[in-house]
Amino acid sequence: MDAKYYVHIKLMERSGIMRIGGIASGMDTEQMVRDLMRAERVRMDRFFQQEQRLKWRQEAYNGINRSMANFIVDSRKSFGLARTTATGSMINTSASSFDWVKRATSSNEGVVRATANANAMAGTHTVKVEQLAEVASVTSGDLKGLLEADGRTFKAGSHEFTIATATGHQTFKIGNEDDAIKNMDDLVRAINSATSEEGASLGLRSAYDRDLGQLMINTRETGKEQFITIKDVSKIEGVSPWITFTTKSNEPVDEGVEIKGQDAEITFNGSVIEKSTNNFSVYGINLQLQSEQVAEAQPITIRVDADVDSIFDKVKSFVDEYNKLLDEINGQLGQKHYRDFSPLTNEQKEAMSEKDIELWEEKAKSGLIRNDSILTRTLQTIRSSLYEKVEGVSGSYDHITQLGITTGTYQEGGKLVINEEKLRAAINDDPEGVIDLMFKSPDSSLTGKEKMENTGLVQRIYDGMIDGIKEIVHQSGPGEDSALLRNVRSNILIDFVTGGSRSVLDKDLNSINTRMAREEDLLRRREDRYWQQFTAMEKALASMHQQSSWLMSQMGQQF
Repeated sequence: MDAKYYVHIKLMERSGIMRIGGIASGMDTEQMVRDLMRAERVRMDRFFQQEQRLKWRQEAYNGINRSMANFIVDSRKSFGLARTTATGSMINTSASSFDWVKRATSSNEGVVRATANANAMAGTHTVKVEQLAEVASVTSGDLKGLLEADGRTFKAGSHEFTIATATGHQTFKIGNEDDAIKNMDDLVRAINSATSEEGASLGLRSAYDRDLGQLMINTRETGKEQFITIKDVSKIEGVSPWITFTTKSNEPVDEGVEIKGQDAEITFNGSVIEKSTNNFSVYGINLQLQSEQVAEAQPITIRVDADVDSIFDKVKSFVDEYNKLLDEINGQLGQKHYRDFSPLTNEQKEAMSEKDIELWEEKAKSGLIRNDSILTRTLQTIRSSLYEKVEGVSGSYDHITQLGITTGTYQEGGKLVINEEKLRAAINDDPEGVIDLMFKSPDSSLTGKEKMENTGLVQRIYDGMIDGIKEIVHQSGPGEDSALLRNVRSNILIDFVTGGSRSVLDKDLNSINTRMAREEDLLRRREDRYWQQFTAMEKALASMHQQSSWLMSQMGQQF
């Protein structure tokens, strides 16, 4: 048996494996090494816990930043201070475009519909629709004679014609030749995407009705500046005329003659107004013309009033969402810190149930940004700015308390409290003044305190949060929310990027990771040394067993 130990050790040495566990001694060497390394890993576990706390702290900061950014973006959209384009980018607008401050009512929506911007003139206005804006439009005669029996493919031969609009012209060749447009569907597509020699769109829309055998061509835009001119370049042999066009009133169109669109014409409060479109604004009133009126018809009445309920609801909803955000931030600032609950190591987790791990980590994460100076300063800045007088307002109000809005007690975390009766009264008395106090924009030349003094209450909240967001980004980085933060302000990350894109916590994490890597290397060497020592012991014991067996065998031979 002793010889077998010796042979096994020699085989392991030859194969390069130096970790020999209990072959000769019978000890659980692996467990002994594991126990020794557990003591050695105490420092490494502390590094891991420091790293985990930093990551959790980073997550907490980024969560607060995400909440503030979403509050700004969502409330801007709700107010109408921003809108999302078809490409997904954000475009900022002004308070003058708000459609919820004033309410416009038309006495006949079949003729004209109306909405009102925030700066619309209140009162009763009269509108008479003399004519609607029209596109330039032509319709062909029956084209079935040009087509094969399938009703879409052009017959043999070829023909060219040119369409011109206000932006240029393009020539189209139809027929069965290689370079020709061979069917009506392709002709419609070609007209719809037609461009001038300079690459500008001709701005045309066309359609073919197979039952009628007619092609209709319109300009995409309305107005008297729009026109269509069609000129024959060549004719198909045997077809005379190959094609004719008429206007909407069924008047024949001569070759090369401009067919024009038409401006809308209304009489507004006795003044004649012409526009190239049927949707336009007059004194802040958005008009959507639906139909013309006969000459003897009476004007339509448009009534514009302040929408007290809508203004109240917008202000209250904003305050409610702001208070929810304060609850979240104050909740983090006041969280209890449990010193006895450190992040769990993998070894500790293996000995616990998932529920126990969840409960433990809930306490371990608690209070990581308790009494944080950045967040505390941000809330104090916002709170104090709200109680500053707003300079240069045009209405009756220049202080938040005049709207019936005050700050709650210290125990309430500085949340805003609305006296609903007083707010409604302020809106009734001077709706424009309420909007100006809430949304006044400062002159672009102003900076610092003077800029803040000339800024409305809502933007003061936004500005305070944006300053806080930038400080948090410096502390913990943007996380995965760079796009969201840029929707708040396009250049919000410029200082962070130009400063090297490394946050304070990222630097701390990098330092910890460097120390962990060094410690891991040290632990590896220590573990190897333990194994080398145990291996040497096993080899010595094996050698001793071999010698003992040899002596015993020699003694046995003598007797």
